[in-house]
Amino acid sequence: MTKTIYNEEKYVEKYQDPTAAMAIENINRENKKNKNRVQGHRSRSIGKSFEQVIDQACLKYADLGRAIIEKTPEPMMPLGKVGSGRFTACFIKKAQPDYKGTLDKGRAVIFEAKATEKDRIKKDAVSAEQFESLDSHWKAQAIVFVMVCFELERYYRIPWGTWREMELLYGRKYLKESDMEECRVYFKNGCLDFLNNIMEVI
Repeated sequence: MTKTIYNEEKYVEKYQDPTAAMAIENINRENKKNKNRVQGHRSRSIGKSFEQVIDQACLKYADLGRAIIEKTPEPMMPLGKVGSGRFTACFIKKAQPDYKGTLDKGRAVIFEAKATEKDRIKKDAVSAEQFESLDSHWKAQAIVFVMVCFELERYYRIPWGTWREMELLYGRKYLKESDMEECRVYFKNGCLDFLNNIMEVI
């Protein structure tokens, strides 16, 4: 009769962690990282889609002679030349508002665009640097606001005075969608008409 020798090291699956609890902890940590990556990708995708909606409206306003509004380029820092007129670069901290332009009557217009899938938008969605820039333009009598979209379906134009003073007006550092009903903007002829009645409400 042949005797079978069981080699535990050969057949037992090896884990880097000595205990099942630590292995589960590592799996949970990895799942959280993956979830954050997916959410980050989704947030960037929604933000890009929102910008495309605004860009389309800006083109329409330019065609109609109502306004010239352009997206502020993302600030980049060159890192080195690659050749053939190309170079490597990295994005640096964003400080400028998303859009700047001029209305047909000569008034400057500056605004930030924020998209969310939640039921509220926090005040700190506008960074401290962006806040300072928007506030400076507002104090110089430019038309300043924050465009907010919820789930790429509902759009609101929040006057800068409301955004900057939301703690005094609402007692909190965020706005719920129900706070914004008077600020809602709609599509007209296939474009988001975010400048509708702009001189009357800003």
